[in-house]
Amino acid sequence: MRLRQRSRLSSGAQQRDLVATKYWKVEISRLGASDPLFLGTVEASTWPAALQAGRAQLGESGGVPAGASCNVKPNGTVTIQDARERRRYQILPAEEPSAPPGTKRPIASVPEIPAPAPVSAPMPPQVPVPSSVAASRARTPRPSAPPPDTVESKLILLAARDETPNASSPIHFRERMYAVPVPLEPGTGEKLGTKLLRRVQQELEKVRGPKFVRIELFDHIWKSAPERAAVVRLEWKDWNTSIEIEFPLEDETRHSDMPQISSVPPPPTEDRLGAAFEACHDLLFLKNRAEALEFAVHLLEELVPCEANAAFLLDVNTDEFRIVAARGTGARSRRGKAFPSSAGLLGAASGLAEHAVLVLADAAADPRYDENIDGVPGMDTRALLYRPLVHKGRLFGVLQLANGITGQVFTEADCEVVDYITQQLSIFVAKGASIPKVAAVNEG
Repeated sequence: MRLRQRSRLSSGAQQRDLVATKYWKVEISRLGASDPLFLGTVEASTWPAALQAGRAQLGESGGVPAGASCNVKPNGTVTIQDARERRRYQILPAEEPSAPPGTKRPIASVPEIPAPAPVSAPMPPQVPVPSSVAASRARTPRPSAPPPDTVESKLILLAARDETPNASSPIHFRERMYAVPVPLEPGTGEKLGTKLLRRVQQELEKVRGPKFVRIELFDHIWKSAPERAAVVRLEWKDWNTSIEIEFPLEDETRHSDMPQISSVPPPPTEDRLGAAFEACHDLLFLKNRAEALEFAVHLLEELVPCEANAAFLLDVNTDEFRIVAARGTGARSRRGKAFPSSAGLLGAASGLAEHAVLVLADAAADPRYDENIDGVPGMDTRALLYRPLVHKGRLFGVLQLANGITGQVFTEADCEVVDYITQQLSIFVAKGASIPKVAAVNEG
């Protein structure tokens, strides 16, 4: 489970019911406020289209906001919370609204597309169209990208990965990676990805044992490795009741060097440890150390909010720590930089024993502090937390968190969460995981 932007869809029968729904009740409000910004019933074929229609009533455009959490319950209710903009969106299936005789139905719909300008060439005679049909056509949005069925016929399967239970994992794992030939309209990627995932689910229907399916859609063709993150990623685990949907490329593109400080405090320690326990199961399916470190900094960003964090990997050939993954302030400029393994607080942390955590409330006051090594570009570095990646006495790297957002210093509870995640990460890194064998599909 990755704790970034996600939406959860229900089982196959429930999904078909959602697609069939034509009316949706949409409520848009500010977090903590009692009066909604918009409350009404809209007509749309899917909940993403209903969300767009609701936002259009406020003069806004777009679907699920970047970085927001999105949860689709089995009963069809969709709840989206955008902590950055302090917004809450709720969409749920509704009955066709009734209206008094002789009045128009109070339905908020997708804004009408203006008719094309008249041309001077003579037009052929027009066949009269009933007013009800004309109104229906007028409120039907004209997509800027092909619908899922059209895109599906042009998809290119780039790679497939099938794993059966073995000594290290008891899970049936399936992964399919596709190139999408055209830009996807909001909601199209989710629908197409879900359809592709259902096919793999049917293939595994009679297989016994736990199952894990991942579908990824990319906006470019690649051979050995993708140049950019996936546009849409869907994951299904049969021990959960929902499908997880992420938008890695959007998250990566829109992520700013400035920290996205949330006013929503992290959950209690017990809840955070439970979330970390569930999320770390995904380490079984990562391809290499770099991907695992990237996964760790994303997970820490959500469970232990701070202005910046980074994962250093030890290069035994040069005796340096190199930043492989980073989030928050200065993340882009920090990636790839190397530092001596014995200098600064970073070097001091590398000498700690397994499960030990180095925490400082005022790092600059420590004589071991080196601004060029321990500091974060563009930020007044104050509180620091270091935890070495150590497994069976062997050092592999160090994790660093800077300036906790919810307090002046990292708490004991924060240290517990960091320690657990680092422990699981250290086990993965110690295995020296490399890119697994992938069944590449020949192009054309």
